[in-house]
Amino acid sequence: MAISDTWLTQQLSQRQLSITKFADYLWILDARGVAYLPACDWLIVSDLHLEKGSYLSSYANPLPNLDSRATLLRLDKIIRDYNPRRVISLGDSFHDKHSMSRMIEEDRIYLCDLVSRVEEWFWVEGNHDPDLPDGIPGTPCFEVLLGDAVFRHEPQQADVKAQIIGHFHPKTRTAISRRRFTGKCFTHNDGLFIMPAFGQFTGGLDIDEDVMLSLLPKKARHTFMMYDDILFKV
Repeated sequence: MAISDTWLTQQLSQRQLSITKFADYLWILDARGVAYLPACDWLIVSDLHLEKGSYLSSYANPLPNLDSRATLLRLDKIIRDYNPRRVISLGDSFHDKHSMSRMIEEDRIYLCDLVSRVEEWFWVEGNHDPDLPDGIPGTPCFEVLLGDAVFRHEPQQADVKAQIIGHFHPKTRTAISRRRFTGKCFTHNDGLFIMPAFGQFTGGLDIDEDVMLSLLPKKARHTFMMYDDILFKV
């Protein structure tokens, strides 16, 4: 853990962090798209979708193949700020099974170095990446347990544990002083916490769509929208 009381107070005053409670833990929500559990010294990130740009380019989409480097640079800065004991990447870290064959060697080395600098790194399997690519350090797993909570990529409806998931890429909108804002978001109720997608080219599903409302009805949810590295509670 590298954060200090001074740093935390400054970030909170600038609305770059918010604090919420879930599964009997206090969570620090960072406007850059990660969550931090100070009680465990764990940093949570979801849906990196590394090499999505090169995947789309192979289907004639006019996108630059720079998303992996941009995603890793952002994550590197966050990890330097928090210096966590453990990072949990909640699935869809790699966009498809051929991601590493398309990643340039410089980015592959950067990724491996980033993972190796953290004491523990858990790669939760996602629907895009059920298998961890060869040669990538860290621990592949289906889920990670923490007391009465479980970290996994997609929800399991019958599970009685509190679930922290990714997969849905939640986003929302709000109006402040007659200005309209749209952005990715963290959203949760007492039993389900959905992380925003971190990757550079990741879109989003509005939390007022039917599939999201079936998971998190409006009256029960708490939502924190990210916009320009600021968090709005909506």
